[in-house]
Amino acid sequence: MYNEKFTMELKTRNLANWITITRIFGVGMLFWLTPFHTNYIVIWAALLYTIICLTDYIDGWVARRFNQVTDMGKVLDPLADKILVLVFLPLLQTGVISLFPVFLIIAREFSIMALRVVSAKNGVIIDANWAGKFKTAITLPICGLLFARIPVETVPVPWVFAPIEWLRQWIAAWPQWTISTLIWSMVAITVWSFMDYFVKFVWQQALRKADGDKDKAKKNLTIIIPNAATMVNVGLGILAIYFGFKNELLLAAAAILAGMILDALDGKLARRLDVFSDFGAKLDTKADYITFGIAPGVLIAQWLYMLNISPWIAGAVGFLHYASVHYRLRRFDRSGHSDFFEGLPSPTGAAAVCILIASPIFNVLPLLLIGVSLLISFLMVSTIAYPHLDKALRHPVLRRTKLPAFVFFIITLLKLIGVPLDFIAAPEIFSVFIVMYLTYPLYGEKADITG
Repeated sequence: MYNEKFTMELKTRNLANWITITRIFGVGMLFWLTPFHTNYIVIWAALLYTIICLTDYIDGWVARRFNQVTDMGKVLDPLADKILVLVFLPLLQTGVISLFPVFLIIAREFSIMALRVVSAKNGVIIDANWAGKFKTAITLPICGLLFARIPVETVPVPWVFAPIEWLRQWIAAWPQWTISTLIWSMVAITVWSFMDYFVKFVWQQALRKADGDKDKAKKNLTIIIPNAATMVNVGLGILAIYFGFKNELLLAAAAILAGMILDALDGKLARRLDVFSDFGAKLDTKADYITFGIAPGVLIAQWLYMLNISPWIAGAVGFLHYASVHYRLRRFDRSGHSDFFEGLPSPTGAAAVCILIASPIFNVLPLLLIGVSLLISFLMVSTIAYPHLDKALRHPVLRRTKLPAFVFFIITLLKLIGVPLDFIAAPEIFSVFIVMYLTYPLYGEKADITG
């Protein structure tokens, strides 16, 4: 009697784990059914997928109902969930979903797993939240709907499957925009659930390092905010270099201009939050080297080469731009901060290069590009004083240009990424504002660059 009772308890305790294991094997069966040649196979695959999804709910219910949560279950359940997401791969193979959404979904799952491992290693457990559960509740049904979109040969099916076949044909007839909306809604929720988990992970780690002091943890976290903006700037610079070598020069210019926004934002955030660090200052300088030095240099060289200029000349002009930025930044590190820069700021020089390339009027004139690039390089290494943008915009001449300059900057950025705004000569108009800043020493106030 005692042995029978012990055996029953053992079976009950492991029931949830066995259900989880069947989910793993079920996904393997789905892969075994691929490729889906006929509607009959798709119906079986959809039914199997439905059963698999149900086990995701049943195993947790069984574990809670019988109060038999085990360490093995804590490992198996998230592992089975990650394996279940791999169902998107055969859907990708059949062409009903594109690669990028699948990448984001799978990357999210394995990123969460990595964060959980790091968190557990530090003795911090972050429980599953409603954002993750909502993501699952949306993802699994949409993935199931995609089975009906698989292009297959239609064959007669048994009468018992007739309602499912009718449902499959009905979903297959939905317009593509409906499916695209569902897919990208699923991706948006997936990314949002990751960000929600990531924020909680970062907060728990900061709280642990601050020994539970919430005020100290908040102070430590605020330092991350401007540094995160700078890191995005670095990423945009690397992206601009990549696009430059791929001859996608308009996208490269767009990445540089977007980097200008982050370059202005990180400093404002640091001042507003009153958080400064040596690491942040060094990171900001590295971002300037990459986004406003190397990237525009590559852009100049590639564009001149495409205009049939000698590769030696093109490379020399591009390298001169980077060398000028390098020299200017090294000098800035030695002189320190003041209301005025010594030499033209590197973001302005990079913006001038991007505007030339963005303009269909200017970008066909290689001599103009060479001349402006050499002038920009000279102004950056010169000792001519240029004010910070905030200070320059207080000048009566420039104060009224703040809003229109920003508007045409944004329109230029949108045109570079492919938004059809060709009826507006935004790059040419924005170039006027750049010239107004370049000539500021001729009409502006005297500088104090003592540092």
